[in-house]
Amino acid sequence: MDANLISRLFFGRACRLPLAIWILHLEGGRFYQSEPPRSIAPQTAITQELSRFVELGLLHEERSGSEHRVYYLRTTSPLWGIIEACVDLVSDQVAAPQ
Repeated sequence: MDANLISRLFFGRACRLPLAIWILHLEGGRFYQSEPPRSIAPQTAITQELSRFVELGLLHEERSGSEHRVYYLRTTSPLWGIIEACVDLVSDQVAAPQ
C-alpha cells in the first residue's frame, strides 16, 4: 500500500504518517525540530505536524532558553499503537531515522 495515499486519506496529510513512523523508530525518542529528514516533507510542514502531535499528546515539547532550539520527546501515549499498526503496511516506503 502507498504510505502517502494512506496518510493523506486516513490521517489528513501525506507527510503525517511517515513523520510519525520516523519518530516511532527513533532511538531514545528525543529529537530537535530540524532533525526529521526533508524527504518526508519541507521544514514548514514538519513543524506544523510536530505541533499537531504535541496537541494529540504524542510528543512533549521542550524549549531551550538560550539556544532557541525546540526539542521533542516521544510520549507513551496509546495513540502510538495506531502508528505501530500501520508500520507493516508501509514500512518499506518510509524513511528510517539516520
